[in-house]
Amino acid sequence: MEPKKSVLVGLSGGIDSAVAAFLLKEKGFRVEGIFFKFFNEDHSSIIQGTDTSNVGAFEESRVGMLAKILDIPLNRVNYQKKFSAIVIHDFISQYQKGFTPNPCILCNEKVKFHLLFNYANKHNLEFIATGHYARIGKSRNQKKFLLKRGIDQKKDQSYFLYRLNQDILSKSIFPLGKLLKRDVEKIALKIGLDLQGINESQEVCFLRGENYRKFIENKLGREYKSKMGYFLDTSGNILGKHRGIAFYTVGQRKKIGLSLNTRKYIVRINHNDHTIIVGDEADLYQREFKIENIHMISMQPLKKPVRLKVQIRYNTPAAYAKVFPCKENKMHIFFDEPQRAIAPGQSAVFYQREYVIGGGMISGL
Repeated sequence: MEPKKSVLVGLSGGIDSAVAAFLLKEKGFRVEGIFFKFFNEDHSSIIQGTDTSNVGAFEESRVGMLAKILDIPLNRVNYQKKFSAIVIHDFISQYQKGFTPNPCILCNEKVKFHLLFNYANKHNLEFIATGHYARIGKSRNQKKFLLKRGIDQKKDQSYFLYRLNQDILSKSIFPLGKLLKRDVEKIALKIGLDLQGINESQEVCFLRGENYRKFIENKLGREYKSKMGYFLDTSGNILGKHRGIAFYTVGQRKKIGLSLNTRKYIVRINHNDHTIIVGDEADLYQREFKIENIHMISMQPLKKPVRLKVQIRYNTPAAYAKVFPCKENKMHIFFDEPQRAIAPGQSAVFYQREYVIGGGMISGL
């Protein structure tokens, strides 16, 4: 009798990763779970640099409960200090530059899948798996692994995974990629998971529902409050003072802090002089922008312009654009139709039908 194939499943405490583990076990895999402790429930390791082992117990106990229900061994790894150094510091730094970061993309590339891959190799586990709604495919010659959108269009998370490399994809399994969210919830109920008692994964997990501005304020305090600047209209006229560019994002309308007679939006944020441009809804629409730090999943770097679908944030539909390669790992994007609130710091991800081709970080308009 052949030994069972082994897989390491990243458990977050939510139903998606738990159902992923269940489905793999049902398919005959030898499943092990792993829980990465990235931060404390009260953010003390992030804000004060502490690394105590008795905080964050609620989340960890929830994962332990899931592992018991699934009847799988659970490994635990404390990675708080490095997570803070890699993800949290970048998150704050990007906002300080006037960018709008996506920490989940950075975490998947530099932390989560990196840890899963290394742990699995070290402990002779053949595959790694998560509860992401995405799919893995292969090129026609079977030499390259491809990343595809999940079947559930509302839950598809391929956008967050575009920076995964061939080594990672070759070992990855996404059991939920061919399922709808409602099907996953039915399976969760079937195996005895209380949907009310288990929190859904949040887009920015370490914020824990806290406003990012408050989080940054707690972290930086007076150090950043002194870096104020001016609101300008699109003609360059001063409209008033703002509290610091880290507290604003492109497309923002509420809580700008200006008393104006008409509805206005943050159109652009300038790091060099700390000015924030405020304009009308129409001013938010742009056709072209630049990206850098390019990553291509299964293709060689582009040598000539190509027309692809480009998605500029997780909850925005992809739209057709012409992608022009430039020097120094940069590209210039021209949309067929203007797109709303293109925000530096977010990722632009390329799609060809259901396949993720690659992408890069939006660096400027």
